[in-house]
Amino acid sequence: MTAINIATDIPSQVDTVEKLAAWCAGILFANFPDMTVVEGVGYTERAAQVGDFWVAADLKTRKIVRLSLQVSADHLSNSGKPWIFVQPLGNTAIPAAFKQN
Repeated sequence: MTAINIATDIPSQVDTVEKLAAWCAGILFANFPDMTVVEGVGYTERAAQVGDFWVAADLKTRKIVRLSLQVSADHLSNSGKPWIFVQPLGNTAIPAAFKQN
């Protein structure tokens, strides 16, 4: 798992859920850029993807985030918030650059 210390690892500029989502996706993509996962019969995809794309239709740049996270089978028989059953992609520390404003 990519461990996190809420008090010290998240930069103070990450102050919205949207920024937190982009920050987390960026870390997972940086740590596991080549990891692929099976999402269907004969179908694999990268576990984490992040990219900035220019959308000419509305003249804006959009950050598109895609994560494919394994969920423990325990979610079928145990109660709890859905995120507690998500399994780690690996065991890599948060890169230092992601901890700075």
